[in-house]
Amino acid sequence: MSDIRPDAETQSITIKCLNCGGKFPSPIFMTPYASFSTATLTGNQAQCPHCGKMTGCNKENFVARFEDGGFVGNDAI
Repeated sequence: MSDIRPDAETQSITIKCLNCGGKFPSPIFMTPYASFSTATLTGNQAQCPHCGKMTGCNKENFVARFEDGGFVGNDAI
């Protein structure tokens, strides 16, 4: 995680499928960072467009990028 301004707008949230490893845009989107950092994102699921299976859509398997260049999550995703 990097130093992010509380008012930084979210640019993208990418999910990594826990089944096939495919990456896709998250159906859950929130902004600014202050809202995102305090949110509880557990138990959410989305259908992977690559394998068609449901996958977790949680803080453990995503990266969120913000307008100031900061990010939350695994930058390798």
